[in-house]
Amino acid sequence: MPVKRVDCFFLEVEDKPGVLAEFARQLRDVKINLRGLWGYTNPKGKGKIGCVPQNSKKFIDGAKKLGLTTTRGVAFHISGTDRIGALCNILDILDRAKININVFDAVGFSGRFGAYIWVGPKDVKAAAKALKA
Repeated sequence: MPVKRVDCFFLEVEDKPGVLAEFARQLRDVKINLRGLWGYTNPKGKGKIGCVPQNSKKFIDGAKKLGLTTTRGVAFHISGTDRIGALCNILDILDRAKININVFDAVGFSGRFGAYIWVGPKDVKAAAKALKA
């Protein structure tokens, strides 16, 4: 099962209706395609948006043009045929390598699945090696 290391970006926003929709419209208007998009409230009572762009350079340039302040990180993207236990092998690899998963997000649709895994900054290199990403 292929694992790909990808750039992800986060920005802190106001926790109010419409903020995620506005962010998505802004990116659409500057022709930035996303492979993943998340919005959630953080413990500080602020909103947080996370995304994985199709093209990181284009995203960075577009975010700068839009006046957005983002933090860059790394995630691992996994996809494949949806079946019972499809992600167990990946999770077992990280377990054997003693790498803690900070965030895990997966979805299945029409017989396929996609997942993103985030580990702590100090574990990115070891996770990439363990996952052969």
